[in-house]
This record gives sequence, structure tokens and C-alpha cells, in this order.
Amino acid sequence: MSHQPYETYLFSGEILSTDQQSSLDAHLMACEQCDHLIHAMKRLDEAFSNSPAPSPPLGFTERFQTRLTAYRQKRQVRNLWLITICLFAFASLTGLTMILLNLYHVNWAYELSQSIARVSLLAAQVRQVVMIMKSLVNALPIAVPMLFLFGSVAVFGICTLVITWFSTMIRLYSPIHERGNQL
Repeated sequence: MSHQPYETYLFSGEILSTDQQSSLDAHLMACEQCDHLIHAMKRLDEAFSNSPAPSPPLGFTERFQTRLTAYRQKRQVRNLWLITICLFAFASLTGLTMILLNLYHVNWAYELSQSIARVSLLAAQVRQVVMIMKSLVNALPIAVPMLFLFGSVAVFGICTLVITWFSTMIRLYSPIHERGNQL
């Protein structure tokens, strides 16, 4: 026998329409399993409603109040430090701004135009270097891989020499352990 939607009706706790309620009642008369289920739910509700609420252990309220007071004090101290740091940072930035504005009488428009000119010059130089590299690659297509190969071999050789030199220096300056007379 199918127990759906009757189990949903029982567990939802919602108010059922008259059609749903009559269908549920008819099913409960025919289904012993759902009838046991509804009686078990009623006994469980009665057990929960008749049982006394648990009481907190002795001294719980005092311990809770003490911890709450300590937490509030700690939070208040933290907030005071945060406010102090923020005010100090704001005062420092304001003071620094005032000093920079009054100490140096700088023509900001001139400085801005000079900065833009420097960036433009740098961009032009980078573009020029890229164009030279492109022309070299187009003019000497076989030279680039060969230069890369020789450069890689040279870097590998230099690394090998440096490692050999370090290991030699370590061997030269490490103490010599003399062996005793062995018979």
C-alpha cells in the first residue's frame, strides 16, 4: 500500500483541507502502519509537553554574566584602539598633505605634463627597440635560433663552472680527517 501523500500530511503539521483530511482518515482506517505512526507521534508530543524544561547548572547565570562583561570590555578596548589608530592615520595624512602643499610651491600642471612626457618618451623608446628586434629577426631568420642555442649553452657552461668552483672551494677549506694507524 502506498503511504504517500499521507506521511507528508502527518509530518508537515499543516492544516489540511476537508478533502485531504477525509482522505487521510480513510487511509488511517485501512493502513495499520500509518495508524501506529500517528499514535507514536501523539505519544511523543505528550512526552515533550509533559517533561519539565531542563534547568541550567548552578552558577550558570553568574558565569555567563561574567563572560559577557569581559567580552564587552574587550570589544570596547578593541574599538577604542581602532578609533585611535584611524584618527592618528587621518591626522598623519592631513598633516603630510598640509606640509607638502605648503612646503613646496610646485606648479602641478608643469609636473604633470613632464611626467606624461617622460612616459611618452619611454614608450617611444620601447617601440623603437621592438622595431629593431623585428627587423633583425626578419633580416637574419637563422641567426636568432643559433644565438639562442649558443646563449643557452653559454649559460649552462657558466653554471657548471660556478658549481665546480664552489665544490672545489668547499673541498679545499674542509678539514682533513686523519686516520689513525690501523693494523
